[in-house]
Amino acid sequence: MALKITAVTVYALLTVTLALLKGFKVDSRGRGAVKMITAAIFVSAGIYGCVTNGGEYGFVLVIGLAFAFLGDLFLVFMNKRALFISGVISFSCASFTFTVYAVLRFGFQWWALLPFALLCFVSVLCQVKKIYDFGSCAAYLNVYTVLVTLCGCTGLVLLCTNADVNVILFGVGCLAYMLSDVCLGLYLYKLRHRWVDITNTLLYFPGLFLIAFSLIV
Repeated sequence: MALKITAVTVYALLTVTLALLKGFKVDSRGRGAVKMITAAIFVSAGIYGCVTNGGEYGFVLVIGLAFAFLGDLFLVFMNKRALFISGVISFSCASFTFTVYAVLRFGFQWWALLPFALLCFVSVLCQVKKIYDFGSCAAYLNVYTVLVTLCGCTGLVLLCTNADVNVILFGVGCLAYMLSDVCLGLYLYKLRHRWVDITNTLLYFPGLFLIAFSLIV
């Protein structure tokens, strides 16, 4: 128990540190070391949960967390197009893997497709109306948008249909993960405001930790 409390405390402090660094406009490379330590903790938590209480499909969730770790690593150098695209692909794989895990572990709820379809329609409409524009990365980012939206909507459905603690943690984590990317997209392509970027961090890292922690409880 003491180890778990310590890990959560350290992780929370690192997340707040990342938010403060963004607040002081430290660039992605300057935040890189803290970011990767934080990401390593959520992967480690997932591995620990998989080994101690992962069940039949715990390894699938760990694979998703590993893809997220790689995405974080690539986006430390997001000013380089090739590494930015690599990060998008890694997070696409993470999102898809989280959804696969949810279906394998908790079953498929068809009505998750309703909010999913609505959000995808809104994304397409916003691009058609030129509210935002993904530019030369449109193909990669639209595929990612579809996958992370499906992941988030799956989490939302689980929250509405199950009262088990591990399911709630996983569902909240997936939803926070999706919302963090809404913030990131707004920051990169519409609202260049540091509070939007900070909100991304305060949703993303707790979200990934909750996803990992769902294997431990």
